[in-house]
Amino acid sequence: MDRIRALLRANWQVGSSYRLDMAASLAGLVVTVVPVYFVAHALQPMMAASISAQGGQYFGFVLVGMIAFTFLGVAVSALPKVIGAGIASGTLEAYLATPAPLPTILAGLVSYELLWSVARALLVLGAGAALGAHVAWDRSLLALGVLALIVLAHLPFGIFAAALVLWFRTTGPLPKGILAASGLLGGVYYPTQVIPAWLHTVSAGLPLTYGLRSLRRVLLDGASLGAVAGDLGVLAAFAAVLLAASLWAFARALGDARRAGTLAQY
Repeated sequence: MDRIRALLRANWQVGSSYRLDMAASLAGLVVTVVPVYFVAHALQPMMAASISAQGGQYFGFVLVGMIAFTFLGVAVSALPKVIGAGIASGTLEAYLATPAPLPTILAGLVSYELLWSVARALLVLGAGAALGAHVAWDRSLLALGVLALIVLAHLPFGIFAAALVLWFRTTGPLPKGILAASGLLGGVYYPTQVIPAWLHTVSAGLPLTYGLRSLRRVLLDGASLGAVAGDLGVLAAFAAVLLAASLWAFARALGDARRAGTLAQY
């Protein structure tokens, strides 16, 4: 944990040196919530029935989808980005030369982006609540746990992409493909039951489908852990299987890069 905190502190020092950019980013989020509020209220009558089991309020439904999708983007893209930057600057080899275990290094490298996303999510949720979104604040800790599981289920795609960077110096279409599929078929802006029936199988194969459904029921409906246990079980299975496979792939790519001596060659 101390090693993760050390990497987090180093990344924070870099990020906080651009204070104007940070402030502008946070202010932009608050401004973004306003048009979402008006659009959601205009669509509320036609969406109410289809989202009745996930809060019933389309404004809150969309806000939670936006927040989860933000974390999804970090989980899928942050690690390959820092691995590529580390190769280009020569710092990756220095990180890997430390006695810290590989999972600890990977967690430390993405910790700043994840915590920054938590701050942004709280701001968006607070702004939404001020505009009338119903939020079950007493379920915040459980919702945070569900969100963490969503990140764990999607972080393997980022690890796979980082392995591709080590092998080929490019992620290929993997991150954009995962984000596109999840955004269109994972229930970010509309419930999955309204998509064409022939796409339901694809939707059922996406971790975000189960994660968002659980998160909305907890945070918007105040559902208990038992009420969402089925979806969380599927999400946990995704996380366990994908994490094991992605860590194996990354270790294999790292071993190949070390043998070839290409860790510092972009």
